[in-house]
Amino acid sequence: MDFSFRFDSWFRALPKSPLDGGTVHLLVQRPAGGGVGARLTPATVRVEVGKGVIGDRRSQNPDSKEGEVSLINVHVLRAVSESEERMTISGDNLQVDLDLSEANLPGGTRLLVGSAILEVSDQPHVPCGLFLERFGLKSARRVARANRKGKRGRGVLCSVQQSGEIAVGDSIRVERP
Repeated sequence: MDFSFRFDSWFRALPKSPLDGGTVHLLVQRPAGGGVGARLTPATVRVEVGKGVIGDRRSQNPDSKEGEVSLINVHVLRAVSESEERMTISGDNLQVDLDLSEANLPGGTRLLVGSAILEVSDQPHVPCGLFLERFGLKSARRVARANRKGKRGRGVLCSVQQSGEIAVGDSIRVERP
């Protein structure tokens, strides 16, 4: 029997994020050769078409075009992290205050961030083994349940449509298809 419904109230209790425009709260790079948990938190990053976030290990060996840049909701991340310092270990490139749900950001939605344009992928961003290890079983179950309900608790994957610079504090403008 599936008892994951008990996590729904947890997600509903999180602060609500804006629908049509948001804000970048933190930028994260996972440097190549820096080890599994190595993280940098620069004030600005450059994103490039076909590469993603320059300086992030994904840019040197992208998994797929749809997964060049990963975003996670800052309220979800705060709720599963024990401290602000631990928020970087999720590995997501942009920690944002924006409603990332499927209903709000269907595949093909464009996000104008800084001088870059990102496009939301239909490819799901699911909690992996490292997410489970870093944040625990309860947190992994919570974000997995949010994913199943279309809330994208683990976040969203994007491709870069226009290269550019993104900075902490930048506004995010949503352009739906």
